[in-house]
Amino acid sequence: MTVEIPSEFQRFVNQVIGSGSYTTESEVVGDALRLLQQRRQRIEELRREIQPALDQLDRGEGIELKNEEELRLFFEDIKERGQRRLDAEQARP
Repeated sequence: MTVEIPSEFQRFVNQVIGSGSYTTESEVVGDALRLLQQRRQRIEELRREIQPALDQLDRGEGIELKNEEELRLFFEDIKERGQRRLDAEQARP
């Protein structure tokens, strides 16, 4: 299969070959395709990871914070609960 590389990319391909990072256009294109494949796989992983949170929002289980102060208080509460939990764990024999 022959692939035509647009001129703006051809200059880049020539640069990386000239630098010694790759020896052929096929290596450059192959590496680019591997990176694209990895990126797509990572996007799918992220979608699967966030889906439960999106489902919670769809069920109305989210917390709406209307301003910076509410956001500050929300995170302050998380920090305080976390500190209490850590203190309790460290107090155990």
